[in-house]
Amino acid sequence: MDPKQTHMEKSETSYTHRLDVEVFYLNENSIMKPSSYQALIAQLVEKHLDVFQIGADETMKHGLAWALISMTLDIKQPIDSCMKLLGNTWYSQKRGPYFRRELVFRNEKGDIMFQGSTFSVLLEVATRKVSRSRETPFKLTEPDGVFCTQADHHFRENPEFAPCITRQIYNSDIDLLGHVNNRRYGDFAYDALTEEEKLRLKDMRRMELYFISEMRQGDDFTIYKRTEENRILLRGYNNKKEDISFDIIFAF
Repeated sequence: MDPKQTHMEKSETSYTHRLDVEVFYLNENSIMKPSSYQALIAQLVEKHLDVFQIGADETMKHGLAWALISMTLDIKQPIDSCMKLLGNTWYSQKRGPYFRRELVFRNEKGDIMFQGSTFSVLLEVATRKVSRSRETPFKLTEPDGVFCTQADHHFRENPEFAPCITRQIYNSDIDLLGHVNNRRYGDFAYDALTEEEKLRLKDMRRMELYFISEMRQGDDFTIYKRTEENRILLRGYNNKKEDISFDIIFAF
């Protein structure tokens, strides 16, 4: 198949999707939980990919699934109430196995609330390996090339952490692909915060999430934490596999 023939002519940026900030997305202090940003992004991307027939239902027909590798968000204005949002997203770049996607969320007045970028790969469901084919069995749009923020698919730092909390993976953490859903990692990080750190989230200006190694049913892991003047860094270490599962950074 000619790679040029696997692209659509429709523009992704012409589609706007309506989304709701639900009660559960806010904590008792009317501050957005980290995983709530992930939930809104999942809502937006799932709706959008279905329009272009490249969502989970379509990819699974080919034994493939979109797997999120990283997410970087710039928060322009705090969300402190249940409100309507307007979301736009577009495919912006492909390098190697990494597909980059941009996201913008506005209020009904058109003001940007937050925006960012994600990196994903196509996972071969049967083998759990990243697909490295230069072609896809379904059509994609042409990458737009317009980026919303500076982002990477890997965390390049190697800071020192201190152990914080150890916990186990439960049934409710597992999604259709048989591993921990990316939204749960935001909850794991949130649960490791102190009351004072929870309050700091109202001033969060940037959030970075890196999903490094999948966790599955029965795994137990330790969250390590590092607190700096303008950042809180959290790392999830899988004690069963003895590897790093995720890194998350909250920046203020």
